[in-house]
This record gives sequence, C-alpha cells and structure tokens, in this order.
Amino acid sequence: MGQHRDNAPEHRPPVINTDPDAPRPISSDWLTLRRPADEAARQASLPLLAELQAFLTAEEVPDGDEQPVRIFDLGAGTGANQAWLAPQLNATQPQLKQQWTLIDHDPALLEHTMSEPSIDGVIGTEAVVAGIEDLEQILRGDTEAAGHLRFVTCSALLDLLTTTQLDTLCAALAESHTAALFSLSVTGTMTIEPADPLDDSLNKAFNLHQNRGGRAGARGVDLTQQFLADAGFTVTTVDTPWELRGKHTALIERFLSDRADAVLEEEPSLAEDLNQWLARRAEQAAAGSLRLTIGHRDLLALPPRQ
Repeated sequence: MGQHRDNAPEHRPPVINTDPDAPRPISSDWLTLRRPADEAARQASLPLLAELQAFLTAEEVPDGDEQPVRIFDLGAGTGANQAWLAPQLNATQPQLKQQWTLIDHDPALLEHTMSEPSIDGVIGTEAVVAGIEDLEQILRGDTEAAGHLRFVTCSALLDLLTTTQLDTLCAALAESHTAALFSLSVTGTMTIEPADPLDDSLNKAFNLHQNRGGRAGARGVDLTQQFLADAGFTVTTVDTPWELRGKHTALIERFLSDRADAVLEEEPSLAEDLNQWLARRAEQAAAGSLRLTIGHRDLLALPPRQ
C-alpha cells in the first residue's frame, strides 16, 4: 500500500499518494527546529504512555502468537513522533515489537523520513500519503492486528484539523475500537516574560486566525476529548507545555515571526503595533532574556473492552 522501511533499506518502492487534494505542506525546517522543544515537553506525558502500554499488553493473544503492536501515525511529517515514541515503547517493553504506518499528505516529507536509519524495536515501517478521511479505510484494511494491539497517534496535529476532520477522526476510532495517543495539541495559552501590554490582544488575534477555514484551533483537544468520552472511551489528558528559554533563541525568533504573520493576516490594523512588538521581542530574544511558556496538551483515549 505504500513505501516500506525494514532491515533492507536498499529496497524502497515509491511512496503512494492517495490524497491529490492535500493542503499546503508544513516546512521541514520548522519541524526540525521545534523537535528539541517537543521532546522536552513530552516528558510530562510518560504516565500516559505507561497507561497505553498496560492497555496493549492486557490483551490476551494465543500462545506463541507474537503479534507486533501496529501504530498508525497521522501527520507523520519528518518522523519526529516515531523517533521519540518508538524508543520509549521499546525501552520499557522490548518484547512488544512495533509495526508503523506513517500517514501524511506530503510525499516529500515521507520520502525523507523513510530514508532515516531503522529504530530499535521497530520491525517495519510503511509510508502512505493520505488524509484524515482515509483513516477509516486504512484501519478497516488492517486485518493483521490481534485484538487491541494497535493504536493511532499524532503530534501537533489536532489544532490544525477542521472540526469536520476531527469528527471523522474520532468516528474512525470509535467504529474500529482503536486506542489513540495524541500529543502536543495547542491549547491557545501563551505566557511571555517579561510581559508586554500587547501580548493578550495579539494572542487573541492569533487564536482567531487558527480558527480560519473551520479549523478547530485551540479547541481541538477539548473537542476530541468530548467526542471520544461520549463514545465510551476512557480519556486522560496531561499538559505538555513548551518552556522556551535562552537556549531556544532560534526557535523563539521563528515562532514569534510566524505568529506575527498570522496576526497580521487576521488584524491588518495592528501592523504598526505588531512591528514594534516584534522588534522589542527580537531584541529580548537576542539578549537571552525572553521566556515563553506555550500551552500544549496530550491526550490518551482507550476504547472499552469488547
């Protein structure tokens, strides 16, 4: 169905594109720049991972049937989610082998990801260019998973989806009784030290921009939690904020610049104030005196036993 990565990396068929109407790709340099901050923030989610592992291993399988856990990574991008999550799973349960399916609308990102070295505990990786609307079919076609030995995961994605896409995602999980671990969803909160009089109004404008086109924005994780809880899932969340300091200067500068561009699209009348704010913040970032706390939340959803 797609490109495979295993212990024979010289055999790499092309990634299959099943989503010709995909949205504009997210730049790989941004995904690379944010990766250390993501990994630091995700340390707070380790209790959720322990709950997920307990759920997976509680499923009884026939003697001698060593089925791998099948993991479907939505919006896989440059593979940062797999690169962090796979070693965490392997470190605590090395006997539970992993079979990954990386799903993204950008074939270039997946091509790059599939060229990366293999990861301990991962016995195979498949890449499929597809969208949220394809997940139901992908899960229905997964006939190899034993019982509950599979889950869907994503990182920094829920807030980018439309509310319709969130409904589609949650419905696919509910119909297939599949667990989910969703990481680093934006909550809409941001604290900057030292404070600036414009911080609140600019943050409000940014959050409004994130709701354009029917996107869930900061409501994404709450809407997902409500849908899955109503479907009988046990849902647990934990805050996983970015804590950006002097050592994150490059990320801070890029984050604030991109944020300013979004605010300007939402509120052009703020252009002059925004430019002055950004100049002040850039100077503080260069001096290493800027401290940012950016709200994110991780969510674990476990389906009821059948």
